[in-house]
Amino acid sequence: MVVVKSSITVVLGIMLCAATCTYADDSPDDIKRRVGNGSPVDGMKKAAECKICHGKDGNTKAPNVPKLEGQYADYIQRQIYNFQEGTRRDPDMSKISATLTNRRNLEDIAAYFASQNQMKGTQTKNEEGEKLYVDKGCLNCHGEAGKGKPAYNDLFPVIGGQHKEYLVKQMNDFKTGARETDISGIMGLLANQLTDAEIEAVADFLSGR
Repeated sequence: MVVVKSSITVVLGIMLCAATCTYADDSPDDIKRRVGNGSPVDGMKKAAECKICHGKDGNTKAPNVPKLEGQYADYIQRQIYNFQEGTRRDPDMSKISATLTNRRNLEDIAAYFASQNQMKGTQTKNEEGEKLYVDKGCLNCHGEAGKGKPAYNDLFPVIGGQHKEYLVKQMNDFKTGARETDISGIMGLLANQLTDAEIEAVADFLSGR
């Protein structure tokens, strides 16, 4: 069963996102902001096991594994906590997250991936997906072309340049309620407004950013 928060909460959330600061990029200030409290230098070694699946610098080629390069450190940490708590489930990540009990180590690992330049896609173009992304207000929280916004970085991830297959799965998981980690209450509602074909189109647009 899909649990969706009230439309009032969702609308307020969208308005709050839209009222925040400018879109993020790879400027020194934005990189520093998304790195957070961890040490990218220390995290480079500590992330050795993570790189096996997520790739060097977080640029994995596996379409079902998320890229982590340039992702917000706070967001990465929160996902690990979600796996530890069981509110998000994956056979591999649930096991690995259970070993990340040292907060400093987790901060450093997340900071390492966050310190990389933002993920980039294959530069494909999908006008239908772009229109849906804008019309549905996705850019208000995820930023222009999915590149993020400096504020709310532990809530709304960078998704521009992410793998299409991974994005489609996450949208479908929000749609069915299989993923229960959206504390804003927005994603379940938006996903249920989209057809399978529209989800594919949005994911295709974002994967090419």
